Amino acid sequence: MKKLSILPDLAITEISLGATGRGDPAQDAAHFAVIDRYRELGGNCLDTARKYAEGRSDEALGRYLKSRGCRGEVILCTKGCHPADTAAMHISRLSPAEIREDLELSLKALGVEYTDLHLLHRDNPRIPVEEIMPALDALVREGKVRAIGCSNWTVGRIQEANDFARANGLTPFSVCQLHFSLALTTPAQTRDVTHVTMNDIEFGWYKETGFPVMGFGSQGRGYFARLASGAPMKPGPRQYYDFIPENRRRAQRLQTLSGDLGVSLASVALAYVRDNALRASALCGFSSVEQLEDAFQALTFRLTPEQIAYLETGR
Repeated sequence: MKKLSILPDLAITEISLGATGRGDPAQDAAHFAVIDRYRELGGNCLDTARKYAEGRSDEALGRYLKSRGCRGEVILCTKGCHPADTAAMHISRLSPAEIREDLELSLKALGVEYTDLHLLHRDNPRIPVEEIMPALDALVREGKVRAIGCSNWTVGRIQEANDFARANGLTPFSVCQLHFSLALTTPAQTRDVTHVTMNDIEFGWYKETGFPVMGFGSQGRGYFARLASGAPMKPGPRQYYDFIPENRRRAQRLQTLSGDLGVSLASVALAYVRDNALRASALCGFSSVEQLEDAFQALTFRLTPEQIAYLETGR
């Protein structure tokens, strides 16, 4: 599997694995089997966040690392500083103390001394980057983090933060996670004003700068698969995607192209993120090895620019 360079000595594979479990030890066997198969197929980046299952995702991944003895073989991507109340996402947690506390809690739960990538889970544009970047830089200098990044930050804020960091000899951001999928959505549709979704402005900056992206929602939360099968739409994917008419047109084109290629819908949706014009890693999550195998048919082909344009426009 190809890799995406984050730093000269740090590269993640073009498909990253998100937290597949929610921390219940009873689910460890199924969870660990998914991670094992992902690694067998060449993947190296395991993503978790302090917010997921209120820290139990970190604990489950820590149990995996201990059971397999593989810390040096994987790239750990952690996230912290999610707002405390999901009903009040505008109330941020981005003080230096909160940045440090969340990282140290994750390291303890994971049973490791450092993380390879540590991302701020959300932004608050009212907080100056001058208050945020020194706190992150301190963690890098202490050896607790190899590289820093962000999730759901706009490209303008990333540029502002990195300009400040470089002007002051601090560690800049090296990667960003945002919603990047063939299935279109907006913060209004996700009902989370702190979400950042890929749009023309974001895409243009990432393409121009070559700044690395980890695209979450890469498979549309199962939206395309449910449309194709006629299964009842779950409330989440319906709210995210189904009120945007273009997504149903994209679903039809996805079915056509996957049929022409003889591969699964999930694999083409994943490949759309991986093979786009950006330096991107598709961030995926799977509840079973069978789901992973279905999507990883993407390893057998590459989408051309013409095929990506067809998925987007029908032309």
